Amino acid sequence: MIIDGPTGIELIPGNGGKDCPGNGENGNECCCDECNYLGCCIEHFRKKPCNECVHIECPRNENYTLKLEKIEEIQEQIKSSEI
Repeated sequence: MIIDGPTGIELIPGNGGKDCPGNGENGNECCCDECNYLGCCIEHFRKKPCNECVHIECPRNENYTLKLEKIEEIQEQIKSSEI
């Protein structure tokens, strides 16, 4: 989950910003001018598709579940001193 620091609004990048509560619609404050993920909302500037994204906290990251499983696996290995 990506949270905008000053407002506390959850940010959901991509889809032209239509799904993001921080897009300034529905009475919420617009967070786009300070958002590190604005490029994900503007197709012209998008560098990588969501299935190549490395930002694990992004809810649109198609690799999120796989990455989360790997992190949990590594954490378990660290706890049991296998690493």
